[in-house]
Amino acid sequence: MPAARLALAACIAAAWPFASPAQVLYKWTDAEGKVQYSDKRPKDFTGPVTILDNEPAPSPAPAPKASPPPKAEAAKEAAKPEPDRLTKRRAAREELWARLVAARDKLDAARKALADGANSEPEERQVIQQEMKAGQGGMHGLSKARSNCRQVVKDGRTTMICPATLATDAYYERQAKLEIAVRQAEEELAEAEQAWRRGVD
Repeated sequence: MPAARLALAACIAAAWPFASPAQVLYKWTDAEGKVQYSDKRPKDFTGPVTILDNEPAPSPAPAPKASPPPKAEAAKEAAKPEPDRLTKRRAAREELWARLVAARDKLDAARKALADGANSEPEERQVIQQEMKAGQGGMHGLSKARSNCRQVVKDGRTTMICPATLATDAYYERQAKLEIAVRQAEEELAEAEQAWRRGVD
């Protein structure tokens, strides 16, 4: 009988590593000093009983799945619903109106620049000595009564020479550019007005 118990214990011990994950064994030493194993708690035994829990170590929790990368802004824009026809028409009218206002402002600025540039700048002026002829006076700022005029004898006759301030070619070139800017602004305004009328009809 003791040999049978030892054989049973050996079998239990040998099978212990392969016990089911939830298997619980009890180990105790009986009154005869022999180590006993059983899957049930011994009855009518008052000595210490050791519980051998074969519960496997918990498997590690699976790593969280990587969240997909955020969608590109272009994809988000593509997913947005198309604006309705009324919204598109309103946006087009606002764009045409902004173009019309900008063209008017540009023309006003060009006209003001032309008006402000009517007078020549100091670097656009030149002084020449001009001969006063009979009956001439007041033209180009010339006058016989001017103190800076002088009499000279030319070809046997006495004549009056007076200094005159005239605009240089730089002044006329600048004026021409300002006039061209006004014409271009007028053409742009006309086109903007036509586009506005077509857009609101």
